[in-house]
Amino acid sequence: MISAFRWYGPDDRVPLAWLRQMTPTPRVVTHLGDIPPGEEWTVEALQTLRGQLDAHGLTLGPVESVFWTDAMKLGKPERDRHIENYVATLRNLRMVFPEQDPLIVTYHLMALDWSRTHLAWEHPNGAKGLAFETATWESLDLSKGLYLPGWGKPYTKEAYEALVGDYAANGIDGFFANVKYVLDVIIPEAERLNIRLSAHPNDPPWDTLGLPALLTNADRVRRFLALRPSPSHGLCFCTGSYGAEPTNDVLAMLREFHKETVWLHLRTVKSTAYHDFHEADHADESANVSLFDVIKTLVELRWEGIFRSDHGLDVLHESGLEMRGYPAIDRYVANKMIWAYWRGLKER
Repeated sequence: MISAFRWYGPDDRVPLAWLRQMTPTPRVVTHLGDIPPGEEWTVEALQTLRGQLDAHGLTLGPVESVFWTDAMKLGKPERDRHIENYVATLRNLRMVFPEQDPLIVTYHLMALDWSRTHLAWEHPNGAKGLAFETATWESLDLSKGLYLPGWGKPYTKEAYEALVGDYAANGIDGFFANVKYVLDVIIPEAERLNIRLSAHPNDPPWDTLGLPALLTNADRVRRFLALRPSPSHGLCFCTGSYGAEPTNDVLAMLREFHKETVWLHLRTVKSTAYHDFHEADHADESANVSLFDVIKTLVELRWEGIFRSDHGLDVLHESGLEMRGYPAIDRYVANKMIWAYWRGLKER
């Protein structure tokens, strides 16, 4: 397995120089966050990214993410222009990174984005991390709009109500139809370019505040994959997202969908009540998902691809709300731990 590490660009508090110090050296998971969703990632912007990576002797990992717009997900008139720009971005990525084999591009189909009610929930030992509490979520004052720390996009009251109305008008069948419309255009081009597209599940994996969640469980994943069967149509399998729903058998899902799993987000959570959870230490065997068992299952399946430790706890005096669940130390330690699990289990 190949380790990777999330980097949010030149403003990330974890610079590329730190990634270069890590062992094993990770692939760099990043995106061009200054370009709005729906617009083309230009060759010039991607060449700048390439130069930043080359200057540190680092290699591009999965691109996370080239976002789908609301228009693409909801079938609005501007979706065709956004799809054209999406295809142009895929072509430009392949032009600037011709040696990537395959080139992985991630997206998500969430109506909002990943959602948490706490960015620094304190564990009994003093570590801090992300958490979701349903009561807190449902008590949000939507008369003032909706924005949570960690999001890049705020919603006014009117914009949020319009979004809820649009998803209600589509329904889940209409949502799947819109997704298929987009896939039918971009998958053939991804196949031609040897690009593997990977969809991240909903986080959390259930409907919230009147908005539907699409990728939540095995049944939904089966339906999604059947929309356009192709090696270029697959999953960014996130053990933490699927594992937040206690009824999901994450190991069984891995066994069923390992061939469609393009790459992995590896983390775990611990449920404290129905649809309440907090991020757990990656080594916590009492959490909803045992990462040791995940790696053991992957070794048995002979799955060897790219992974990154996802989220993390603020530990060893590394603290600050601005980290939004992405501290340096814990993610690096988790990467080494997961890689060591794999090496040890593979060589048994």
